[in-house]
Order: sequence, then structure tokens, then C-alpha cells
Amino acid sequence: MNNENLQATLVMVHPDLKNDPLQNQGKIAVVNYDRDHNHEVYVAFENGQEAVYHPAELLRLKDKQEVFDDLMTNGTVMEPQDFGALYKIMLLQDRGSPKANWDALEIARDNPRIWERALEAPKQNHSVELNKAFTR
Repeated sequence: MNNENLQATLVMVHPDLKNDPLQNQGKIAVVNYDRDHNHEVYVAFENGQEAVYHPAELLRLKDKQEVFDDLMTNGTVMEPQDFGALYKIMLLQDRGSPKANWDALEIARDNPRIWERALEAPKQNHSVELNKAFTR
């Protein structure tokens, strides 16, 4: 992972993570720093708590275009609730604000059937658009 790529990205601790001493499964956090050489991602939670996770223990939203393409390709075979949740996620991502992205991640978290369609683990060299609001 590249520090420039993940810093200030919203992530969620994998809800199915078995061994988390902090019990933050399903909680959303902001990536403060990531260290590629030892595969550590430093995150901060809304309550001010900080933690270190391996990238495989975290999830983030897929790119909105990828979600849109999935809706167009597979929308007719999806359950209506799943389609609606993915559509809301895509619309929120289109807003591009930190609050909208947070809300989109919450929708994804609360709908386990769409995890595979809406979420992915952070990847190495995967560029991320940083919201201007994070840098203000």
C-alpha cells in the first residue's frame, strides 16, 4: 500500500473479524497512515480511539463506477432491497463529501448481502480520490 493512496480514506473494520481485541468489528474509521513494508494500517475512530490493522482486516467502498457497472449488468437478478442499497451507495459516493461517503459505508455495513458487490479490501497501488474536505 502506498501512504499517499490510503491516507484519509474511510474504511470499516471487517464485521466478521474474529480476533479484534478492541472489538471494533463493523466500525468505520479514517486511515491516518499505512506502512507498506510491514502491512500495517493506522486508523482513527469517531470516538478518538486509534488502532492498527492489517489491510485484510479492513474494507472500503468499491469505486462508484464499479458499483454502477454492477447495477447495470446484474441489476435485474438482484433482490430489490440489494439493488436499492447499492443505488443509494452509488448516489452518496457521487456527492463526494466525507459525510456522504460515511453514510454509504454505513449502508454497506448494514446490508451483508451486498458486501461482495459494494466493499473491497484496500489494495496496494490502488489510487484513491481524496476528498478536499479531508485536507481543509
